[in-house]
Amino acid sequence: MYPPGVPRIRILPDPLINQIAAGEVVERPASVLKELVENALDAEARHIQVRLAAGGRDLVEVEDDGTGMEADDVLLAIERHATSKIASPDDLQAIRTFGFRGEALPSIAAAGRLTIESADQDGSGTRVRVEFGRIAGCEPCARPRGTRVAVRDLFAQLPARRKFLRAEGTELRHCVTALGALAFAHPEVAFRLDHGARTLLELPSTRSASHRLPDLVGPDRARAAQSVSHRTGSIEVTGFLVPSRAGHDLVVTVNGRVVRDRLLSGAINRALRGPSGTLEAEAYLALQLPLDAVDVNVHPTKAEVRFSDPGHVMSAIAQALAPARQRLHGPAPVRRIVALGGSEPAEQPRLPFAPTSTPSRVSDAAPDRWPVPAEAFASPHPTHLGRYIGQYRDTYLLVEDDDGLLLVDQHVAHERVLFEELMAEAGSHPAMQRLLLPEVIELPPALAALATDAQPELAALGLEIEPASGRSLRILGTPAALRATAAGALVERLLTDLAEGATTGATLRERAAASLACQAAIKKNRPLPRPEAEHLLARLRTLDDPHRCPHGRPIVLRLPHLEIERRIGRR
Repeated sequence: MYPPGVPRIRILPDPLINQIAAGEVVERPASVLKELVENALDAEARHIQVRLAAGGRDLVEVEDDGTGMEADDVLLAIERHATSKIASPDDLQAIRTFGFRGEALPSIAAAGRLTIESADQDGSGTRVRVEFGRIAGCEPCARPRGTRVAVRDLFAQLPARRKFLRAEGTELRHCVTALGALAFAHPEVAFRLDHGARTLLELPSTRSASHRLPDLVGPDRARAAQSVSHRTGSIEVTGFLVPSRAGHDLVVTVNGRVVRDRLLSGAINRALRGPSGTLEAEAYLALQLPLDAVDVNVHPTKAEVRFSDPGHVMSAIAQALAPARQRLHGPAPVRRIVALGGSEPAEQPRLPFAPTSTPSRVSDAAPDRWPVPAEAFASPHPTHLGRYIGQYRDTYLLVEDDDGLLLVDQHVAHERVLFEELMAEAGSHPAMQRLLLPEVIELPPALAALATDAQPELAALGLEIEPASGRSLRILGTPAALRATAAGALVERLLTDLAEGATTGATLRERAAASLACQAAIKKNRPLPRPEAEHLLARLRTLDDPHRCPHGRPIVLRLPHLEIERRIGRR
């Protein structure tokens, strides 16, 4: 309760206001990168260079050759709601620029250490330094025409925000994805992205998005891309559908602005979803429509938009993608895209079956009977043995014991077995099978950087890789417990899994082992001969933790015998 006479409503101080605004505009380093690059584009820059350190947590720097600012404008730029982009309410009805709210720079300045250097002509410029919302200095500097903005130690004084940042590789991937989307939308601008001492993106200016596409998705996938071009009234939809790889990218721009609109994403995903329910292509699409038909002033980061006639827009997208959808789902195009993107289910691996003459961790004493762990199966008699009796729907192994029936998910059981074997063999000399001919794959920039950073941990699991030229990666060997075939698809899926974020409490090595095990494990709808099924159950018996797969899914479902009889009407 408030004491009598004490007002309940108060005006917040400016530092707190700026920190609240920073939380709305600055979600992560990629948010800073996006805002600064959009400012550079508004300044008519033709060359934009981005430098990052520690995935952007320690440094995000954007330098351009745009129009630059005079000394007074540099100081005004860090004031809230100060902008050169709009002057009257009428301007909000037809916004042509990217940054117009006047919130980005002051919000970024409140979240880190900001330095701005800018000059409207070669020679003399202005440098302003801001420390977490407080101006620390302003002095002249010598520099060419244009602007350089450096943001260091993001969220260093906001520990509650900084702790939610992900691993360096994850934040780097978001930064590369953000810059790649902006580069697709503006092929006429040259971009460069450096992370530490490595150059991840080097994109010269080009005439069109079709010339920019190979630098973003690789030349092979760009050659297989299908173009999209359609006009419905005042709405134009152009772009490309690219054969899908392990992950799934969706880049959408509206009047040159990169957006993450749920309505648009849903319409595009529905159009690209194949008969199996999977997304069979990645989309790079650009929508052009009258400025007054779209409201970009609905979100602090301008990432979401609102259309005056959303039904018309969704209809235009559906019509634009319908021919491509038909080609994707037709027999020949589907085979071509699947072959390049790896979307078709690979040949299911057969379980390694150790001959009786080969030493094995599995006891040969009673291969058809195995103990039921109490914690995993909730059995009151953990010493009881079970007996394999068959397979249900080519997915679940059926085992009976004195207490009832057990359904063992063959995929997650094999996944757990492979995971623990990979982790047990991990170290300085893991079991490895070398490829007769090294396989070379072309990776997106973020995954190529992640592969270099993760190389020591992957080598400890028996996966030997090395950087080749540019964004290429050479695969030399794979873990002995896994198949050597389809090594390229295996590695790309692994890197995508690592880039998508860490499991709570899991190390990079554990996450990598979990991804490898999941890919190599037998899948559902795979008939298992009795010897393979019994061998899998015997291997499961030897595990320290046979309860759940590395991703947390339960391995076994127990159906107590008394419950079965009760439901069948015997009791």
